[in-house]
Parts: sequence; structure tokens; C-alpha cells
Amino acid sequence: MPENNIDTLSATPFWQWPVDSATIDAGYTGIPFDSIHPLRELPDTVFRESLVVGHKLPPHHDNLVVRPDTAVPTWTFVILLLIISLSSLYMKLRKIKLIALLKAAVDLRAMDRLVRDCNLKRNTLMLPMGLLLVASVSMVIHASVFAQSGILGYLATFGLLSLLYILRNLLLRMLGNTFDNKKGISLYITCNYIHNLLEGLLVTVLLLPFLYFPGAQMSMTYIISIALAIIFLWRFARGVKVFLTNQNHSSFYLFYYLCIVEAIPILAIIKWLLSVDQ
Repeated sequence: MPENNIDTLSATPFWQWPVDSATIDAGYTGIPFDSIHPLRELPDTVFRESLVVGHKLPPHHDNLVVRPDTAVPTWTFVILLLIISLSSLYMKLRKIKLIALLKAAVDLRAMDRLVRDCNLKRNTLMLPMGLLLVASVSMVIHASVFAQSGILGYLATFGLLSLLYILRNLLLRMLGNTFDNKKGISLYITCNYIHNLLEGLLVTVLLLPFLYFPGAQMSMTYIISIALAIIFLWRFARGVKVFLTNQNHSSFYLFYYLCIVEAIPILAIIKWLLSVDQ
């Protein structure tokens, strides 16, 4: 006769053992540790008074503050890539080498060779040198002052500066015709074009850290401004030296008017910066 042997251990897994409601309310996690470890009572939630309660600067809004978008727009990269491509294409088509360009900036004979070898005898062929500088400087001005206006603001800035640049050259040629010194003014403008191309290449290179280094925009603005100021002084000194190589009876008066024409943009920029600071 078989023996009725009742096993005290249940075949039910331990995670299915019945648990009373009191254990569940006490923090039961599914595994009965109460027979091994004593139940750990959690401390009550402690509430402390905020340190900013009752201060003199209460918040004026209780909604979420939108995080400012500091990402560089896509069109900026397209314009920058276009400036780099046009600079490379222009130097390739005109067969301008960088070493020859640097020599032309410091030596009159090297400048004459560059103009002759690269077929830069017409003003329309040298005009892109200045416009490339205007395009890169417009990017700096737009990003520093008119960043919220978008691509339309950049195009307006570029168009206005290009117009002023062309009018400045026309004014210089008019002075040369008036004082019967066309050759001297032509050499002066050519020297300016050579330096403008160098300035445009330099500013284009500095635009990369200016636009894409986080937190470096203000520092790069000072660096670009100082570099342009130094090159401007060098360009003016070289241009005057080239201009004075063609002496005639009216050179002194023409030199006087050249100083005025070159000083007007600088004075206008200084006045504009002072008005912005106020």
C-alpha cells in the first residue's frame, strides 16, 4: 500500500508564492526577503524652503524659455563655398600665382609683369579682385550686425558695398582726368586691386574660424579688423609711392584729393561704430 507522503515544499516557483496585502504595502518587490533581511523603512520625504523665495527679483513668466539657435545657416556655407570657388577660378583663369601676387604687392616692376603676363590691362578684368574682397567683408559685417536679416540682408550689404566700391574707383578716375594724370591714377588703382585680392584671400580664410568656431566670433572680428587696418595702411603707402613715380605739375593737388577719398570711408565707419555704441 503506497505511503501518502506530503512534501512540505511547494512546486510553485518562489515568485508566484502568495503574498498578503500588508507585505505589498510595506514595499514588497516580488522576492520575499523578509525572512532573511529585516524590512528597510524608507525615510519620509523632506521638504526644504527654496533659497530664492521672497527675493527682490521675482520671475515675470512661468513658461519655458526657448533656447537660442546659434547654428550657422546653410546659405552661409553655400556663400562661403561660392566665394572660395570664384577666387580659385579667377586666379586659375587669369593665371595668377600667389607668389607672383605677393611680389607685385611690394614691387612696382613685379606688378607690371603681373599685369602684362596675366592680361590685366583693362579695368573690367581687375574688378573681380575688389568684388571678392567686398563679398568676404560683407559676410563679416552681416554676421556681426545684421545676422537676423538672413540671406536678403547679406545680398543687400554686398550690393551696397559693391556700389560704393565702384563709385570710389570712378571718383578716382575722374580726379585723374581732371588733373591730367591718368597714368598715375591708373597705377594707383591697379595697386589697390592687387592688395584687394590679397585682402580678399586673407579674409576668406579667416571666415572659417569666424563662422564655425564656437565663441570665437568676437575675437575673430578683432583679428580681421586689425589685419584689414594694417593692410590698408600698407596699401595706401604703396599706392602713394606708385602714384608719385609719375610726377607732373598737378600731382600735389591730386595727392591731396586722394587722401580725402581714402579717408572718407574710414571716417564714415568710425562715426557709424560710435553711433552704434551709443
